[in-house]
Amino acid sequence: MDELENASAKVDRYSPAERLIQLGLALSESRGGLTLDEMADLLAVSRRTVERLRDSLDRMTGGTLISVQLDNGRKRWKLPSAKFVAFAAPTLEELTELKLAAARLRQQGATREAENLERLSLKLEAVLPRSTIRRYEPDIEALLEANGVLVRPGPKSNTDAAIVASLRDAILAGLQVRLTYRRRDTGRLSRPRVHPYGFLSGSRDYLIGLNTHPQVREHRLYVIANIEAVELLNLSFERDSTFDLQAFASRSFGTFWDGEQFDIEWRFSPEAAADARRFRFHPCQSLVEQPDGGLVIKFRASGLTEMAWHLFTWGDSVEIIQPDALKERYQECILAAIRAIEI
Repeated sequence: MDELENASAKVDRYSPAERLIQLGLALSESRGGLTLDEMADLLAVSRRTVERLRDSLDRMTGGTLISVQLDNGRKRWKLPSAKFVAFAAPTLEELTELKLAAARLRQQGATREAENLERLSLKLEAVLPRSTIRRYEPDIEALLEANGVLVRPGPKSNTDAAIVASLRDAILAGLQVRLTYRRRDTGRLSRPRVHPYGFLSGSRDYLIGLNTHPQVREHRLYVIANIEAVELLNLSFERDSTFDLQAFASRSFGTFWDGEQFDIEWRFSPEAAADARRFRFHPCQSLVEQPDGGLVIKFRASGLTEMAWHLFTWGDSVEIIQPDALKERYQECILAAIRAIEI
């Protein structure tokens, strides 16, 4: 019962699929099986809900649940371990999607992430019966051939796996680091002392870190490909509990923070509204439908230059309502583009 109580303490509210897996795992690990009341306590659900989950699990494992009648008339239920392994094994579709995700990452230059997914795929295949693998292989190959990867222009990731591993170790241990960092704009080396908080992925991979210099003392983004060395210091740091990584990432349009946020409003023509409606310009955007079928997008962010270059892709289908600073930056970008093609 101690194992059951410990497991129950870790279980919060699960989705139906998670509950089903949790129940299957518990029934396969329990030597004497579990009663319905014990299952309900484990998953923190009602008896009726756990009865439905038990029936679903029995159906999905081919009716292999074993019940034992106790002297008091109650029943204990158990699932043979081999049946749970088969139940939890990846499907053809799941393995294919995993391999496709690895292929996309590799095509985009994210070699480290691709290798991690490829290793995971091999581990999952290792637990499958050889007969299942032989049955899957032709279909997986056919599906991979039928799914191309669209190549988008952008910087090729050249992150050093050893540097990423060192940063992860520092994050997990709560240790400060000394970076050897080459600035993109000047090419100069700097050696900031940083509290590493986490990573952001986009067109480039970034480290989010608190720069400890007395004249800085703020969270900044460091392009991981520009970090030439990482020194783990024997100095711990206390993470700011109020820091929200997602909120930090949402400050800007794209990744560049230019020091000031603006209230942004763009109006898309009726012809472009359907496409704009499917775009996620910013995590905190709001959409306002217009009487003529147009669409107004509102959000608050920094990064006027990135906004201006993005708006070029919409041509004359978009109008900048505010701020005036973005209108000015947009005009500056147009003039810069004109100068670039002058003969």
